[in-house]
Amino acid sequence: MRTPDKKSLIVLREKHQVDRYIDEIVRGDLTARVIIDGMITLDDCRLVSKRGKKDIVLDTGLMSGEYPETGHADVTFAGDFELYKFSTPMLSIDIAENRRMRLTLKFPDTIIKRERREHTRVKPQEVHPVAVRVLVSNSETIDVEPVDISQGGICFMLTEYVTRFKSGDPVDLIITIPRSSNLSAGATIKNVIHLMDLTRIGAEFSVLSEEAVRTIIAYVELCEKQIVREAFDEE
Repeated sequence: MRTPDKKSLIVLREKHQVDRYIDEIVRGDLTARVIIDGMITLDDCRLVSKRGKKDIVLDTGLMSGEYPETGHADVTFAGDFELYKFSTPMLSIDIAENRRMRLTLKFPDTIIKRERREHTRVKPQEVHPVAVRVLVSNSETIDVEPVDISQGGICFMLTEYVTRFKSGDPVDLIITIPRSSNLSAGATIKNVIHLMDLTRIGAEFSVLSEEAVRTIIAYVELCEKQIVREAFDEE
């Protein structure tokens, strides 16, 4: 009987890891960011099916713009404590029902799994709302809708298609958290995503006082407790 060579054993191990990682992604119902041909970014993509080991299908919301029929996809699935990354050909992209899109990708040959070291993010609770104001100039401000917040940064939404903000730009914020004074924060824009007539911006804090950090940490813990309490009530 022929003994498998070292190269064959490595290939077998990588294929086994891919199967295991895909199962972990499905069980965790993880969302992904997909970058097509290095230019088009799609967020909140979910793996909805895998056809054997030939291809996988991702679902995402329909967004305006032109898309190639085929291309190359760089995919990152984000869990609470880990990231799964792979690159693979995009075989097709189709319009589905209810303003959704379906991306069919070639089943990846390899997946890289890495530990995710990020601050805990929470979505502001209705019972503990957060308000965010962006200082555009000395005399102009914009009230925005917070999406999530952590001691490391904040994500917020503008209810219009805005092009004035770009990745790398500095921005000054005033954050209002329940039962605390307004917090002043300097931040750097890390990503800008256009969703139809909305603009979603992720920013990383660059200037934040120790008191502000403690306030945000306390707020995150408060929201986490509220989530646990609601889950218990549902049970």
